[in-house]
Amino acid sequence: MFQRVNSLLDRVLAGVQVGSLWFARAGGVLILLTVALVTTEVLTRQFTGRSAVHATELTGYIMAISASWSFAYTLMCKAHIRIDALYLNFPMKVRGVLDLVALLAMAMFAILVVDAVFSVISASYSGGSTANTPLGTPLWMPQALWFLGLVWFGFAVCMVSLRALFGLLAGDVEGVQKLAGSPTLDEQIEDENKGARS
Repeated sequence: MFQRVNSLLDRVLAGVQVGSLWFARAGGVLILLTVALVTTEVLTRQFTGRSAVHATELTGYIMAISASWSFAYTLMCKAHIRIDALYLNFPMKVRGVLDLVALLAMAMFAILVVDAVFSVISASYSGGSTANTPLGTPLWMPQALWFLGLVWFGFAVCMVSLRALFGLLAGDVEGVQKLAGSPTLDEQIEDENKGARS
């Protein structure tokens, strides 16, 4: 039974990996847009003496959106910062349990954040809130894009948590380590070498 569930979750996680990569790429494009906006802002102020694009407001939205869109990809690449001085000295089964606890804590945090942000968007939309700037941006618009990234991250961390849980129940400790474990220094060096060769 666990084998079938794990196989299904592996397929879901393959889709999550692809979706997360595209969200991260879109976030990168938004960062490049920020560079273009700031450059345009500087040049127009230099030559015309006034702002043409309101870069300060727009780049604030873009930074929040692009950050939330990158969270899931960071999770899938195991790139979140971890303090693992003791962790790597534990047996593999203990590390698997610790990985699951960490994932469940992150999933709970993600769900709480998604709930809070949904409340903020609802209030902004129902109240007709706009930015107190010359653009007067309806705040629900950038908040909805920010929310989208947080929802995707919440979904991703919940799927990884489920896969880790069922992996542990099936006795696949090495699979859980590969999916959610903190990489050792040797594994990090090997990944860097693979990246350099490709």
